[in-house]
Amino acid sequence: MSMQRPGRLRLHPAWRAMQPRLGAGLGLDLTLLLWMLSLAQQAPVTTSQKLDESDPVVTTVYGKLRGIKKELNNEILGPVVQFLGVPYAAPPTGERRFQPPEPPISWPEVRNATQFAPVCPQTIVEGRLPDVMLPVWFTYSLEIVSSFVQDQSEDCLFLNIYVPTEDGELTAESRK
Repeated sequence: MSMQRPGRLRLHPAWRAMQPRLGAGLGLDLTLLLWMLSLAQQAPVTTSQKLDESDPVVTTVYGKLRGIKKELNNEILGPVVQFLGVPYAAPPTGERRFQPPEPPISWPEVRNATQFAPVCPQTIVEGRLPDVMLPVWFTYSLEIVSSFVQDQSEDCLFLNIYVPTEDGELTAESRK
């Protein structure tokens, strides 16, 4: 096991090989380039998912949430309503870092809960995800999983809530 000095950024060998070429001719060093990339990542992203006024809206003590109904591709479960990226605590950043969680801040408008929120920072070593991090059914396609862990942030205290619906409910009799 190798020990790292605190505060030292450990780069993947592919990034180390590219380091002399990054920003070549522009006078950019790697730190500035990474800072610019992090700003670009935080810019608002437009989504191709169309919000529908018929999507379910629920009221919580913190405000209203708009979810989305999804059909599941299996023989046992019927459709569910997903409420994704629901905050369950205030962001654990700044003075709140390493402190007990505090309640989230209320929101005045209907909050779109149809997309995953950032995940907590995780290290992916050589394209392999740790087995303890995700359920087995989720790790069958690492390409799909990697898309979920690309958006990482210390502001990651969110819930993904799945609510079964009555319509399309599959019973033991309907499966025969």
